[in-house]
Amino acid sequence: MEHTGSRLRCPFLALGVATLAALSCSNVVAADRVAPTLPEVNAAEARVALGRLVSTFVRAVTRNPGFSEDEPLVRWNTPICFYLAGLTAEQVEFVLERLSQASSSAGAPLARTPCQPNFVILATSEPERVLKASYARNPQLFGDATPAHIRQFLETSQSRPVRVWYNINSGRKSGVHNGHFVPSRNQAESSPFVGNTAFDFFSVVAIIDTNRTEHTRLDQLADYMVMAGLTNVDLDCDLGSAPSILRLFASSEENQPSGLSGWDAAFLKALYQSNQTSRTQRSEITERVAHDISALMSGESEQH
Repeated sequence: MEHTGSRLRCPFLALGVATLAALSCSNVVAADRVAPTLPEVNAAEARVALGRLVSTFVRAVTRNPGFSEDEPLVRWNTPICFYLAGLTAEQVEFVLERLSQASSSAGAPLARTPCQPNFVILATSEPERVLKASYARNPQLFGDATPAHIRQFLETSQSRPVRVWYNINSGRKSGVHNGHFVPSRNQAESSPFVGNTAFDFFSVVAIIDTNRTEHTRLDQLADYMVMAGLTNVDLDCDLGSAPSILRLFASSEENQPSGLSGWDAAFLKALYQSNQTSRTQRSEITERVAHDISALMSGESEQH
């Protein structure tokens, strides 16, 4: 099967083929006393409920696999240069444009042309063969991972429609664990509020199994790649009842959005605007997301 490859920038080293509803009710106030109106009580309860949902959602998407809870969240600080192979030229153009727009809206840095691709996406009906061939041509594809970890990645994630490998620059002596390039636990002097370093991706490799995504719309797939590739997220995390594109391949269709949801977009924006060296990074992100989701829901309510 012939695949066409397209690059957004300069050539890459040889690769293989590639709700809460607004509540209202009437209120009867006794003539001899003043009581709180029910709409005010309901609004307060709604804010508390929304806060819980947002907290559950943010906690799930910031589990930061490979890192301890007190370490900074990983994101792109190096400008992103996309490469996509295995789709038609028209499909490649569509996906890359959608990836670029979503990344830019979130505040993630994008590289100027020409550049060396560091966010590589391969679409193929033979993912194992393509990954092995790509690795044979480019031994740095998986960073400095050991053969055992690479084999684990190749063999234990075969049932996934999309697999993602993250190479993460820790700024310290590092090793690899469970498909992630992760920092050692050597600690430098720190304060209670400021971390030691900011972790960032230096490359991400994603492979799409076209046999398992044949019924998935291209725009959905592109949006899934945004969340999977701009964050160090656990793709199997429990999102509670929050809508997210991360539910795309869930067995249940409950709360499955048609694309990048408002919750996803709010989180990405908060992540890329947050201070990575702050010990309160997660709580700051939670507050930003809660604010944006509340505003979004208020706007939707007014429209109706």
